[in-house]
Amino acid sequence: MKELKPINIANKLKDISKVNVFEETRKRDVVEIRMLLCYLLREKLNMRWINIAKFFSNNGKNMTHATAIHSCNMYPAYKKNNKKLKEFEKIFSWKSNLTYDEIDKIHYLENQVKNLKEKLENCYDTSN
Repeated sequence: MKELKPINIANKLKDISKVNVFEETRKRDVVEIRMLLCYLLREKLNMRWINIAKFFSNNGKNMTHATAIHSCNMYPAYKKNNKKLKEFEKIFSWKSNLTYDEIDKIHYLENQVKNLKEKLENCYDTSN
């Protein structure tokens, strides 16, 4: 995957599994893919537990940090019994060593630089 954004990962999982992880249900197929997403967000993007929970909540699925922790802890057991989970996990390539927090900080700093450049350009434009 080109983008390491949580929503892109969730959308890709939805495309390949035909399961909406944000659906309010306890159906096993949905729960397993939801666990995989939690695992990917925590282990691959190094997201904080509370940020994983907020991500799900912002997309319509009630979740607490405790649920996210439980999902990640249970994922290996489900993966043992469901070969599709292993296949889905292998689909995602991780070309960056940056954590989600670092990526977030980079975007923040890029926006700050952009705003400062605009202010600087406006200063030069008004002085001419």
